[in-house]
Amino acid sequence: MRRGISSLLLLFFTLTVQPLPSQGQESLRYDRTAIFKTHVPHRASQLRGEAAPTGGTSGGGSVTTFSGTSYSVLLSVKPTTTIPEAEEHIAVDPSNSATLVAAVSDFALGGYNTTKWAISRDNGASWAESYVPLDPTFGFLATSDGNFWLANSDPTVAIDKSGDVYLANLYLDAFDNGNGLYVSVASLGSGPSFTVGATYPVATNPSATTTIQEDKPWLTVDNSTGATAGNVYVCWSHFVGNSDSIVFSRSVNHAVTWAAPLRISPLAQDGAVQGCQVAVGLNGEVYVAYEVFYVGGLRQHLLAKSMDGGATFSTPHAITPAFNEINFKSKYRKNSFAALTVSPLDGHIYAVYAAQTRTAGADVMFIASTDGGASFTSPKVLNDVSTGQQFFPAITTDTSSVIHVSWFDTRNSGGNTALYDVFATFSKDNGATFAPNTRVTSTLINAGTATFIGDYAGIAAAQGFAHPVWTSGGFNNGSLQAATLQLP
Repeated sequence: MRRGISSLLLLFFTLTVQPLPSQGQESLRYDRTAIFKTHVPHRASQLRGEAAPTGGTSGGGSVTTFSGTSYSVLLSVKPTTTIPEAEEHIAVDPSNSATLVAAVSDFALGGYNTTKWAISRDNGASWAESYVPLDPTFGFLATSDGNFWLANSDPTVAIDKSGDVYLANLYLDAFDNGNGLYVSVASLGSGPSFTVGATYPVATNPSATTTIQEDKPWLTVDNSTGATAGNVYVCWSHFVGNSDSIVFSRSVNHAVTWAAPLRISPLAQDGAVQGCQVAVGLNGEVYVAYEVFYVGGLRQHLLAKSMDGGATFSTPHAITPAFNEINFKSKYRKNSFAALTVSPLDGHIYAVYAAQTRTAGADVMFIASTDGGASFTSPKVLNDVSTGQQFFPAITTDTSSVIHVSWFDTRNSGGNTALYDVFATFSKDNGATFAPNTRVTSTLINAGTATFIGDYAGIAAAQGFAHPVWTSGGFNNGSLQAATLQLP
């Protein structure tokens, strides 16, 4: 337990993709050398790039129909005041659509990332910011189990119907291997901001000699009408040495205590999985999606389902064809992890991911399931141009079952991948058609020579509005940005 000073200092609608039989998955060999850990403890970290594809299927998508009127961009604001920042997420209060909470990794405090909250109570027009709890004496990150940490990373945020806000983070000691996965809890209340009540442990490894590391968590809450409403769920990558598995835990008491980690990925996939997401269905079904790494730079997304509130899960099955990992040239790290959402109106499941479908270009792919995840549509390309690179997609559905998607896009950069925009689109017919793409950013973002712009972004939506978040350049003095988009 790092309580002393010395410890502190060491501190995807045409063809259908059916689930592949086990032998179909085994026909592709797992690549256990391409897996990487996503956490970034400080700005000086050396980031490992991903292996480039050497061949195989392109995983290309079917033709998408773009029609109708695009979003209107009402405003774009800067919710935080410090730099640099990267890795951003956002949630909307299910009981009050004007209230938004965003989270971002902030590197302003001594170069180590410290997660920051930002809250808006006026539909994204103005924001108040604050850091997660810090020890008042030394300024270290403090958790409810008495540990102190130098850095935290990979924030995701969710809000339940009771007005409780949950924030999942990795907590890290930048000098040794000590690490843990924690969830902070706060009550929205009614003031301009809020105070975090406590930060509870999900899985911790405080010893400096540990070979275990928790990585790439994703958090959600059960806002369904089912018996499990109110549960909090988190999935993540559990590393033992250089091998990992996808695991899951649940809390039935508002994140105060957590069940022992439950394995989602099969043993055969150990060391070749990463990038999970978790989402809740109409009646409390729990879905966990994750990515498998195959040799030759091929990737595939799988899905597991729970019908008992996360106590047990089905065997994961493939929901996408095998596809090429994105490998366009860039200084910054990138990936093809999926983003997952379930419509709170009809229970349809939607996911988006990036794939290298063109020789020189990556596309944003969309898949959908109307049968509870048993089968998915063939992937459709959501970017309405075939130029540039499209990556880091985020997706959500609102209570009217409108699908909202945003992503990073270099179509306007003249081939310079350091320059990119944020684009977005929506569908009001369950993904049959999408609106023409909307440019959200008014000017190109410049990542410069930054090695890190984050591994994901976020979008939230309610009552005819969508709110994508991003940062303006990541390590190149980027700061959290948010927009308010209005449906026509």
